[in-house]
Amino acid sequence: MIEYALKLDFPPMNNEAEYEALIAGLGLARAVRAKNLKVCGDSRLVVAQVNGEFEAKDETMAKYLRVVKGILTQFDEWYVEHVPREEYTTADALSQFASSEVENYPRNIYFQVLKTLTIYVINMIAPVGVASCWIDPIKTHLKTGWLSDDAQEARKLSVRALRYSLIEGLLYKRSFVIPYLKCLRPL
Repeated sequence: MIEYALKLDFPPMNNEAEYEALIAGLGLARAVRAKNLKVCGDSRLVVAQVNGEFEAKDETMAKYLRVVKGILTQFDEWYVEHVPREEYTTADALSQFASSEVENYPRNIYFQVLKTLTIYVINMIAPVGVASCWIDPIKTHLKTGWLSDDAQEARKLSVRALRYSLIEGLLYKRSFVIPYLKCLRPL
């Protein structure tokens, strides 16, 4: 189990904190490449909205629900279940920890501070261009083994490609010290 605390550095309204925690948890599940997911939440409203039992009438809740539904499409199977807070003491302890003013936190807990609502950050993300860049020859080489007809260029590409991995169609730079680094196209 991964223990993850989320501190909101703004005053959340209504069920915003619950949605923020859900989005952060879904992001962690995507990061570890989970395919099937069971989500336990203590907010009846958020669980019912995600499961389609209630509709999100408030504009902010509707935005959160769209973001969550979009993320959930990336999983093969998912299930969201309501669990009363008193039955899930670990989550309650993490929420108490995140809301405290603790400067030094235990190293076994991952900790993140959000400065603004996720739904506003997601809307500010610019679309990524599809123009050709340095990534394309490396990806093509790793997928198909393609090399240039020019011997010197082919050698440079094959040596350079050794530092990269192709994982689910995405290019990552390998590292011995830190996790793989995702390669992004220039804007």
